[in-house]
Amino acid sequence: MKLTDTELAQRLPVWVALAGMFLNADVALTRGARVQALAASPYPAEVLALILMDEVYPVCWASLNAAQGEALNFPPDRLAVAIRGMDPASPTVMRLRELARLAVPHSSEWQSTLADVAVLRAASAVVEQGVAQGGVNG
Repeated sequence: MKLTDTELAQRLPVWVALAGMFLNADVALTRGARVQALAASPYPAEVLALILMDEVYPVCWASLNAAQGEALNFPPDRLAVAIRGMDPASPTVMRLRELARLAVPHSSEWQSTLADVAVLRAASAVVEQGVAQGGVNG
C-alpha cells in the first residue's frame, strides 16, 4: 500500500484505533478512545468501514482466534508495516476481506462505535458553528 507521508499520518491513528477492536479483552471499555480517534479523522463512516474491512481486519483477525490473543494494543509501527506490506491479491487476504464484509456490518461493537463517532462529530460541528458565529467564547 503506497501512502504519502500526509496520508500515513492520517491513516495510522485510525489503524491503531480499529486494531483495538481485535484485543482479547472487553473492547467496549476502550470505545471512548477509539471513537475520539475515528471522529478526529478526515474519513467518513463508509471509508472507516472499508479501512476496517480491507486494511485492519486481514492483519488483526488472527488475534481473535488465538488461544492467548492480544491483550495489549498493537504497536503502531508493527501495525503499519503489516498493513502496508499486505498483498491485496493474496488468496488469504481476499478471503479475509470477504469474511470481514460478512462479519463487520453485524458487529454490535462496530455499530456502537460508528454511532458514537456520528454523535461526537455532530456535537463538534455544533460547537464549531457556534464559534464561527461568535456565539461561544473561547
